[in-house]
Amino acid sequence: MRAVITPLLCVAVTAALLTGCSLHDDSVGPGPTGVATKLPQDTDQAKSSKQAQDFRSWVDKHGDGSQQEAAARVQRIIGDWDEKSGTAFISTDINGGPTQVKDPASTAETIVKTFTAYMEPQQTRVGVYDVFGQVLTGNSGT
Repeated sequence: MRAVITPLLCVAVTAALLTGCSLHDDSVGPGPTGVATKLPQDTDQAKSSKQAQDFRSWVDKHGDGSQQEAAARVQRIIGDWDEKSGTAFISTDINGGPTQVKDPASTAETIVKTFTAYMEPQQTRVGVYDVFGQVLTGNSGT
């Protein structure tokens, strides 16, 4: 049995590597915006939901109509930051929520700009992700 499994495993790994598959996880690797290309795993859903609620509440008080509409799409905010730096991974229902977003890219950009204002003066790196966990846009925190 072992004589059959070992060659099959080697063939599978070779095929995966030749077709462009990778054995590393790029969810933490930066994309062109300097943020992860895929939404990282949420290890504390209560915290990420609370952070999203705090952000939406702030936008309701301080934001304009377009900012409030964009912030309503925020489901969770994963990450940690302090007074100097950090990273926020913003999970949204863009591309799959109960109502269609007319311009997903513009909505995601509005979320980044609004979150940056929310975190001022901190230099927090921000990534906005659609309902499937794919990065829409972000900033490098500078």
